[in-house]
Amino acid sequence: MTRSVSTPTSQVPAPAPRPIADVLPFGSARMSAGVENWHLTGHLRDEDGEAHTWSASVLRHHDTQNPARGPGHCVYIAHHGPAGLSYGTWITPPAFKALRQAISSDQSMDPRVRAAMTEALAQGPFLPDRLLPEPVAEKPGTLDLTAGDVMALRRKDDGSFHLVFQEQAHFDLLLTPLKPVVPQFDCAASIAEGPAELTSSVLPRLEACGTLLTSDGTAKRVAGQAWFDHGWGAIPTGGAQTLGPSNLDRGWAGLHLDNGWDISVLHMSTGDSSSVDCPSVLAWATAVAPDGSVSHHDLSWQPTRHWTSLATYNTYPTAVRVHVPALDLNVELTAPAAAREIRTLTVGRGFWESPATARGTMQGASVSAMAVLKTLPDNTIGDFERYMRRSHGIARAEAAAVYPATPADTAGVDLLAGTHDGTLLDATAHARLHEALAAPVLHLLNTSGRSWRPFVATSVLCLLDTDPEPYRPLSAVTELLHTAALIIDDIQDGSPTRRGLPSVHEVFGTPAAITAGTLGYYTFDPLLQRVPQADAGTMLRIYQVYLRAMRAAHAGQALDLAGYRITFDSAVESGNPGALLEQIRTTHRLKTGMLVRSTAEITAILAGADDAQLGAICQYFETIGVAYQISDDVADLYGMSTPDDYRQGIFVRPPARDLANGTVTYPVAHALALLDADNRRRLATALHARTEADAAQAAELLMHSGALEVCLTEARDLVDRAWDTLDPLLPQTLHKAMVRALGWYTAQRGPGNDHIPTERPTPGSGCA
Repeated sequence: MTRSVSTPTSQVPAPAPRPIADVLPFGSARMSAGVENWHLTGHLRDEDGEAHTWSASVLRHHDTQNPARGPGHCVYIAHHGPAGLSYGTWITPPAFKALRQAISSDQSMDPRVRAAMTEALAQGPFLPDRLLPEPVAEKPGTLDLTAGDVMALRRKDDGSFHLVFQEQAHFDLLLTPLKPVVPQFDCAASIAEGPAELTSSVLPRLEACGTLLTSDGTAKRVAGQAWFDHGWGAIPTGGAQTLGPSNLDRGWAGLHLDNGWDISVLHMSTGDSSSVDCPSVLAWATAVAPDGSVSHHDLSWQPTRHWTSLATYNTYPTAVRVHVPALDLNVELTAPAAAREIRTLTVGRGFWESPATARGTMQGASVSAMAVLKTLPDNTIGDFERYMRRSHGIARAEAAAVYPATPADTAGVDLLAGTHDGTLLDATAHARLHEALAAPVLHLLNTSGRSWRPFVATSVLCLLDTDPEPYRPLSAVTELLHTAALIIDDIQDGSPTRRGLPSVHEVFGTPAAITAGTLGYYTFDPLLQRVPQADAGTMLRIYQVYLRAMRAAHAGQALDLAGYRITFDSAVESGNPGALLEQIRTTHRLKTGMLVRSTAEITAILAGADDAQLGAICQYFETIGVAYQISDDVADLYGMSTPDDYRQGIFVRPPARDLANGTVTYPVAHALALLDADNRRRLATALHARTEADAAQAAELLMHSGALEVCLTEARDLVDRAWDTLDPLLPQTLHKAMVRALGWYTAQRGPGNDHIPTERPTPGSGCA
């Protein structure tokens, strides 16, 4: 739906629409509104010529059905200056309570994430959000807001505004309107979205002047221009912040054109805004001419560059082409490619806001503008596994340093082959090396798996409140290590397919797959060199952790290949699988647990974890690896399918492949304690036969024995006990909840197991 008042491109826009039916001065508080938002942003230059862009926003949320509860407020302040981005976010206790209630009742959220966030929020807000103990003071019918010591905004008698904020940067500004108030959206200044309407008006251009107090106490004069939005309605929608996730991606840009025009650009879409197929829900421009007249028009919004946050996996447009046909306006908005994300739970995970420049044409004449570009994405995590798969794109992009897409990237091929020190090569060597070493790995790497291992590397950094952005190559390290292991595993297991494609050895041959797969283990070194380097002793320790994990993984693979024939036969006869379960757990711990642990350990060391944190992190993530292998054995019975796919008969690989290979899995071991002697022997016979028909018979016995439930209960219990040790040692961050959800995910895979029990299992239940 788009509402517009179109005007011929060769004429001055139509006269301003009728005024908003409102007797209150602009910005005045409407205490009866369910939600109200004040958002200001502007560009300044200090007396030394340095550029500053700032934003300040207050959101009031009020339950109109229960006014006795009182309003809650969210506040954020951001400053983009010579030193980069700094920001602060605050939430009052009533708003925090409303946020917790919204999250705990959000049925669109993945149940594991919802349960983990609800559990973690019982301990207080997530950093960087801070609790603002006192309510925001405001006066009905006028604009006079005070948010503790954080900020104050007041309308003066002459119609100007006094804004002071003292966090992140200390600004004291006088804002004087240069144009009249105009409706933001259409003649009625409102947009229907859901069951209620948001009303919004804007002062599109204000003169800003005042002082900036620097960190060393120096006061500098500043001057520039500002933008001021004021919106209110019955539900939190369309403002700078909302309580919790939303189901829309919202993009906004405010432009002060050098020809005197001011343009507010709003774009809303469903789904992923980074996709070219993302359907627009709303797209319009509010245009204010130099004389203050206003018009509203359709527009096209075409992102041309994106950036994906390693902390939230949100993807934001950082350059956008905007075309407003009715104004004959074509401009390209360009923001810095560097990170400009503001993380706050009040919008789900985060949003993006940055100064930008705009260049293009209007009615054939060149124009430019200072602008602000903002994106508030759909922050809902509806499927945790799908959410973690977003890490694959980051990992693949970082892996290109050693696995370039083409041999034309000779530097990448040299880095992969170890010939980057000037080793002499013949004219065809790069092409041949790419075909022999890179192409086999790219065959598998270019197809996304579950990609939860790169998520581990990112999460541990965020878990310890460390910015993950400088450590992006670690995502590639974990993904390449896993990819290399899969290539070798498929050879040893004789697996014909992987991720729905022919296995690497089926395409390139076994000798080539062994060489390329083994080389993947050694890409740890060139990729680790691309992250910030710690002192020599710490870096040596990191290499030792990695090499130890590689040895352990090979030991686990050796035990897996050797199998458990003698112990299994004994358990079949006795019905006591205790020793067999211990042996399988050892294999799982070495083969998978130690690799996951090493990823967490390396990132925790780089993040500066103390000894207690490091020990608990290592234990938790090793346990996650073991739990994943247990639930992986369960999921094998369903063909590694999601619940929805399984019900439709769609499988990533054939069901019960492990059983068809005669593998003694964790469910097999547990079933031996649950089946009678005759069925234990039937199970053993079916495994020894190694046919699909016998595998189906074995799967039937396992499913009816109760072994699957015992396995998943044990996996969940292992994770819960490891979490109980780690939980009190962590700072209160969103990733604390996400890592908790990861534990549940690894322990509860398989159709019908994508939920969280209402009660934790009794410690020790299901354990042999």
